Amino acid sequence: MADMPVANPLDTAKAVQKSRIKAAFEKATQAGCTLKAGYVMDAGAEDIASVTRQRDRLKETGTATTTVQLRDKQNQFHAVNIADLTTITAELFDYGIAMRQRKWDREAAIDACKTVDAVEAIVW
Repeated sequence: MADMPVANPLDTAKAVQKSRIKAAFEKATQAGCTLKAGYVMDAGAEDIASVTRQRDRLKETGTATTTVQLRDKQNQFHAVNIADLTTITAELFDYGIAMRQRKWDREAAIDACKTVDAVEAIVW
């Protein structure tokens, strides 16, 4: 009978910590992005795509001064135009990029660790 492979504690710690980082990343995107306008918008990929589609649709129809209703994370409505949607889209994209970069940086730091203690010191 072959011996069972022994789990490497460092590899296990890295996998666990990466799982924690991923969960924190998902929680951050679900919490939403606080816009400069002062309200919070959902910041998932689908949410960003929806705002982008609204902006693009207004651009396509040439209705630069038209306002549409945009609902924030607290279900409050805001009248926004193309300029507002362009700003909101940029803020949501920047937020998403920053969150992904933060996640990737921590994953890379975890990969570089040589001890379990060093791995466990890396938090969101």
